[in-house]
Parts: sequence; C-alpha cells; structure tokens
Amino acid sequence: MTLDDIRNEWRARDEALQAKLAQQSAMLRDAMIERHLEKLRRQGAMSPFSMAVWIAFMACFGLFLAANWGRWEFFFPALLLQIWTVAMGALTFIEHERLRSVDLSAPVLEIQRRLAALEAERARAFQWAFLTGQVLWWIPFTIILFWGLFGVDLYRLSPFMTQFIAVNVAVGLAAIPILLWLSRVFGPRLARAKRGRALLGSVTGRDLAQARAFAERLAQFVAKA
Repeated sequence: MTLDDIRNEWRARDEALQAKLAQQSAMLRDAMIERHLEKLRRQGAMSPFSMAVWIAFMACFGLFLAANWGRWEFFFPALLLQIWTVAMGALTFIEHERLRSVDLSAPVLEIQRRLAALEAERARAFQWAFLTGQVLWWIPFTIILFWGLFGVDLYRLSPFMTQFIAVNVAVGLAAIPILLWLSRVFGPRLARAKRGRALLGSVTGRDLAQARAFAERLAQFVAKA
C-alpha cells in the first residue's frame, strides 16, 4: 500500500466520521426541538386561572349588557369593556399560535430574529392594552360596578360627580399621546437595561421567555457541534 493509498483511506474515514457526527448532531437538535414543541403544546395561551377570570368577566359583562339594554349611559361603557376584554383574550391566543408556528428547524439566527419580532409585537400589544385600559378600567368600570352591584347611579349621585367623571376620562385620553411619546423616548434605553429586560420578559409572557431561552441553548449547541 502506497502513501497515497493511506492518505485516501484516512480521508475517507474522516469524511465518514464527519458525516456520522453531523447526523448525530442533527438528531440531537431534532430531539431538542421536539421536546420544546411538546412543552409548547401542553402550555396554553392562558393559565387555567387566567382563563377562568377572562370567561367570568365576559359572562358578567354580557349579562350586564342584556339587563341594561336601553340604558345607554350604562350600556355603552359596558360594551366598550366587553370589546376590550374579548379583544385582549383573542390577541393572547393569536400571539401564542404565532409562537407555536415559528419554524424551530430554521437557522438559529432566523429563529432569534422571529422571536425578537414576536417580542416587539407583544410589547406593543401590552402598551395599547395599558393605554386603553387605564381609561376603561377606571371611570367606566366604576360606573357599571356601582350600578350593577348596588344600584347606585354615579352620573346623578351629585353635580360634582358628573364633572369628576368627565375630567377623569378626558385626562385618561390626553395621557395616551404623552405616554406614547415617553415610551418612544425611554423605551429603547429601558429595554437595554437588565431590569428593563426583566420587565419586558414579564410583559411579553412566560412562553416567549422560554422560547428565547431555548433559542440561546440551541445557539450554544450549534456552536459546539
């Protein structure tokens, strides 16, 4: 056997070994992805407690709307709250399905890019939920709560009460553009800070935080493979 024959033999063995290692790495990656997907399948968009609260609020608002048809000063605030509640719940399910649809077999950088986009979408959704919620869940909710539970008409409780309601709703609406401006100015800086990242993680949800952690583990696995 010549020296060239030995070199060719070693080259063939090295190529076979590399192919075997690549195959094993692909199998390990597939197993990691499947375990994460199984965890996502078991984990719902809402916890059982959150789901129960969401359904309870929709049911209560629905009963209130049915009982107060024609009393428009109570009906319309309750309708806005019902729309807000349904929309926020539906958005939670949609965002969870978008996370489940991320192709985890794609290159790691593509997975991380998609997760970052989902994180930004959820942060914007939370922002608008907060901005609209701080208007709806203060005065309108208080009005229908007192009327529904105690039969107290806050509109006519006193002359001052009408002014109080109008001023608070106006201030809440005026705060929306101010808070949007503040988020554009300080949001990127806050997102880069450690506490800001922790806050963003709590806002965007546990499932997305787990997906980001998985993407980091996957990146480390690929780097070592």
